[in-house]
Amino acid sequence: MRVNGLSKPFNGLQVLTWFLFPFFIIGYTLLAFLPQIYLPAASTSSGYDVQTYLLSTLTYLCSLLAIYFGGVACTTDPIDEHLAIHCRTNPNGRSKGGDGKTFCWVCQVHVKKTSKHCRFCDKCVDEFDHHCQWLNTCVGGKNYKPFFRCVCMVFLFTLIELVSISVLIARFYTTSMKDGIRLRVVNLYGGNENASVFIIVAMVFAVILIVTVAMIAQLFFFHVNLQRRGISTYEYVVEDNKKRQKRGREKMEREKRKREEERRMREAGAVKV
Repeated sequence: MRVNGLSKPFNGLQVLTWFLFPFFIIGYTLLAFLPQIYLPAASTSSGYDVQTYLLSTLTYLCSLLAIYFGGVACTTDPIDEHLAIHCRTNPNGRSKGGDGKTFCWVCQVHVKKTSKHCRFCDKCVDEFDHHCQWLNTCVGGKNYKPFFRCVCMVFLFTLIELVSISVLIARFYTTSMKDGIRLRVVNLYGGNENASVFIIVAMVFAVILIVTVAMIAQLFFFHVNLQRRGISTYEYVVEDNKKRQKRGREKMEREKRKREEERRMREAGAVKV
């Protein structure tokens, strides 16, 4: 039985997040933040960019909050309280049933009716929503709020990073060499006047951000819709599967009726002949 997201075994997506967070923060700092605040002596610019400082402050704040909420969601044990009590007090005995309870044949314990057994964590989770592969833990009633807040913060800070890197690329091509981003990049990182390597890396980073923001946005709006409807991810999946099965049965019935109609038409044609 796994306790939380820090319990072994770890999975690939979880380990990937440990690299993605530093990647996005360091990449933003090197490609968007430093080039826009660095002011070389040859520049004729009169001061620093307030917009850059504002966006950067929001980016770093949201990224720290994302790490905090993700850590809370990952380290919280969402186990069903009846199962937790049973494991502490009477692990080898039989639990008592009662109103509002159902029996889990895997855990061999009476748990809440709102609890579901997770095969990844090998335990029943209170108000089960889903098993998050990125955090490698179950998301339930005890840790859904920090999970959703983590999603919100990741969405915000990646979106702000995308806006910032897009602004930098636009400034790179629209400002003069004398006091523009290109001069700052050349003085900061060296290279030729075109700073071709820098702008290529910045564009690749922007493409990665576009894909990431699109994925996170889909997850964010999906959970917003679930909350609006008052259902969990698990309930949505069950509901969707029922709809698919219903559509499958209706399709089979239509095909059956079509075949019967074709058979009757063939028989009617044979009788006329």
